Amino acid sequence: MDHSGDLPDWGPYARPAADLIAGQAAAIRRLLGRYDDLVAEVGHQPSRLVITHGEPHPGNTMLTKHGWRLIDWDTVLIAPPERDLWSLDLGDGAVLAAYSAATGVRPSARAIDLYRVQWDLKDLAIDVSRFRRPHPGGAEDEKTWKIVNTLVNQISS
Repeated sequence: MDHSGDLPDWGPYARPAADLIAGQAAAIRRLLGRYDDLVAEVGHQPSRLVITHGEPHPGNTMLTKHGWRLIDWDTVLIAPPERDLWSLDLGDGAVLAAYSAATGVRPSARAIDLYRVQWDLKDLAIDVSRFRRPHPGGAEDEKTWKIVNTLVNQISS
């Protein structure tokens, strides 16, 4: 699909991003619908809310003289534990089982799925928005373009 007549020349990825998204619009809409369904299914359960970090990955940890610490709490929220657990789960269930053993709270598979889908949709929105503004096409744009392609390919498969 050619959008050359509808887009200003914001940079080298504006048109390819528009074409990619337009070409996979149905798959993206399905994922948005799935997200809405998961939100409705998981619902709001105040008794399960905990302090969550939002991005618990190795880059947000620091070894101190008192042991490992989770740092960079700019995305902290009171939310279900699955908000953090989805990204720590390697797929073998070990992290989820360890969390359950330590807390007595069994993680919800549907809530894990909800936060995975939410992350992908947020990533896609943020990354595509980069190409809806002037951009030079440098290394960061190239990196973002690869992420957008990977996300769209995952969504459409």
